[in-house]
Amino acid sequence: MSKVILFNFNGTLVNTKSLAIDIFNEIAERHGYKKINTEDIRYLSALSIRNRCKKLNVPFFHMPIVGILIKQGYQKYIPNLNSVDGINEVIYELKQRGFRLGFLTTNSREVTNQFLINNSINMFDYTHYSFNPFSKVKDISSFLKNNKLNHNEVIYIGDELRDIKAAKKMRLSCIGVSWGYDSMDLLTTGHADYIAQQPKDILDIVLRL
Repeated sequence: MSKVILFNFNGTLVNTKSLAIDIFNEIAERHGYKKINTEDIRYLSALSIRNRCKKLNVPFFHMPIVGILIKQGYQKYIPNLNSVDGINEVIYELKQRGFRLGFLTTNSREVTNQFLINNSINMFDYTHYSFNPFSKVKDISSFLKNNKLNHNEVIYIGDELRDIKAAKKMRLSCIGVSWGYDSMDLLTTGHADYIAQQPKDILDIVLRL
């Protein structure tokens, strides 16, 4: 049976980085955190979440609620965002070649479906919705269990170090993508099996496996 290609949603299929920064800056203004300036973005993308918190004066124990507030702020914008340039073609080709496709997301089902329809990529075989944006290991575990899949049947694709760490913990092959939240240097510290610098690299990597 064909492999399942499992995508992290925000940051991998849809570019939400700028939106996340805008929403964070609104939160920062209300709570006295340091705002993210354009010149800070590259530097912050190479830092761990804990070190980003230090740089932005966010107490680390506040991070879960900040993540949830950002997630909630996404919801009214996601349907009208565009998918990452080039990712549609990769999804179409993977589907045509018989791969099964899935994604994990903390977005609402309604918002996610509307995004997929608006971007003409409503063709995923598996979906997994969760509430907590910091529960990647649990989400992957639930995804495998709910769909009766073994770890060697799934290739996970994500844009953050925590995606890579979660995939590794669950013994999945994983591909880090460079166009999301975390820099390539940070992704490599998690020992991703592969790094995609552009969407078409995903197809090249998957077809070699």
